[in-house]
Amino acid sequence: MSAAQFEVVNQAKDPDAATGQIALYDADGNPITLSGGAGGGQSITSVKATKLAADATPTATLADGVLTIGIPQGAKGDAGATGPAGPAGAAGARGATGATGPAGPAGAAGAAGVGVKSIALTADASGKITGGTLTKTDNTTAAITVTTATA
Repeated sequence: MSAAQFEVVNQAKDPDAATGQIALYDADGNPITLSGGAGGGQSITSVKATKLAADATPTATLADGVLTIGIPQGAKGDAGATGPAGPAGAAGARGATGATGPAGPAGAAGAAGVGVKSIALTADASGKITGGTLTKTDNTTAAITVTTATA
C-alpha cells in the first residue's frame, strides 16, 4: 500500500471527539479491501494515530492488522488581539518612614524686629491713669488709650 485518504468527522453526541473515515488505495489507485477472508484483504485489529509536522503529507499504513494513521498537526495561528486593560489594583500598604536627611544650610538673617523701648503713662489729678505713650526701639511712638470696663 502506498496511498491513503482520510477525513475526520465530528460526532454529534460529543463535539470534542472525532471519528475517521478512511479509504485506502494501492499503488495503482485501486481501493484496498479491509474485510479479510476470500477478498484477500486484512482485518483491522487496532488503530494507532501519530502526529506529523504541520507541513507533512498525511499517511496511513496497515501491517499485521494495525492501521497506523499519520496526521499533520495544525500550523501555529496568528496572535490574537490584545485584550482590554484590567481594573486598577488595590492601593499597596504604606511604606516605612525613611531616614532623616542631613541638616540644611543656615538661612539668611531676618530683618530686625521692633520691640518696646518704654511706656509713659498719663494720670489725671486724682491719680487715675487716662492714657500714655509707647516708645518703640526704632524710636517711633504710639498712643495708649485707657478704657474702663463696667462690672
